[in-house]
Amino acid sequence: GGKVHVAGPGGAAWSTAWSAHMRSLRLLAVAVLAVAAAQEEEEEGDFKSENARRRDEAAKYTYCEEDNCYDLLGVKQTSLAFAIKRAYRRLAAEWHPDKNPDPMAREKFQKFANAYSVLADTEMRANYDYLLEHPMEFPMHFMRFGSGQYAPKTDPRVALALCVLLVSAMQYVYRHQTRANLLASAKQSREYQARLRLLMEQMAEAEKKGADKKGVSGKARQTSGSSKSSRKGGAAAELRAAAEAQLEVELESELGEPPSWKNTLVFSLVPMMREFYAVITKEPETLTRRALGLSAYQWGLIDAEEREELLGKELWESDNLEAYNEEMGIGGDAGAAQKPKKPSKAKQRKAALRGGAAEAMD
Repeated sequence: GGKVHVAGPGGAAWSTAWSAHMRSLRLLAVAVLAVAAAQEEEEEGDFKSENARRRDEAAKYTYCEEDNCYDLLGVKQTSLAFAIKRAYRRLAAEWHPDKNPDPMAREKFQKFANAYSVLADTEMRANYDYLLEHPMEFPMHFMRFGSGQYAPKTDPRVALALCVLLVSAMQYVYRHQTRANLLASAKQSREYQARLRLLMEQMAEAEKKGADKKGVSGKARQTSGSSKSSRKGGAAAELRAAAEAQLEVELESELGEPPSWKNTLVFSLVPMMREFYAVITKEPETLTRRALGLSAYQWGLIDAEEREELLGKELWESDNLEAYNEEMGIGGDAGAAQKPKKPSKAKQRKAALRGGAAEAMD
């Protein structure tokens, strides 16, 4: 009397039907996605074609040229049509050439009318809004009618001064480092080591001769001999340090003057600027020196009393200079700047100073 469940042909048929149903659902889902993607591509293509059409249409007109149509009428880009119309009527009534005697009234009235004709037309306004929202797509329009000007944020004079200071600092550092490298290279050379040993021997010999001349007693010599071994290391170090110091002085003299800020660009420009400023402001000392054809160094060698006398003659005036040349018996063309007798002595003194410096170096 029990029930027996037997898998018959009906169960297999149901399973096959379910599998077919699921495949149909999957195919339907794929078809729906494909249609959605095609629709999206079509809409995107329509959007791109609409933008391309709007761009081509917007590029045909000049609109308000260098002005902004909204700013001309005093309205915003979001203003409605009636607000734009009201603003135009107010401006037209105020700037109508028949009512306003201002010479610029006709030109302004035409600008207001042009701006209103752009913004009153729905299609033209849409084209103009597209141009304002996509300026990178219309470079020729803004290059043609743009009124922007470059305005540096930093004063050019400040920038120039900073550049001069930077170049001067680089000059000083470079020369200082070059000199240090030359000294270090010279100290490592064989010639330097040979000179150092020779100088140490000479200094030791001179010290020995000095001790002999002082007449050191036998007891002192015996004491000196007993402590010689203990003082040998320190004395040799002191002797070497003294010799190196002397050789460094010689090397410094051979390399010439050490680097200084006075040899940089900023200090070379300062005298030129001072000279130019003195000429522009008519500084008496500079004008007198230039009239006599003297350098600043030669002018400094003249006695103070004679400089005051020369300043009082106002030699920068051609008549005074000619009279001075005749008084001093200086020949040459009239009005030519000639050097007085004193500067020739100054030159001799300068030559003497140079000769003395050369002898001191020898």
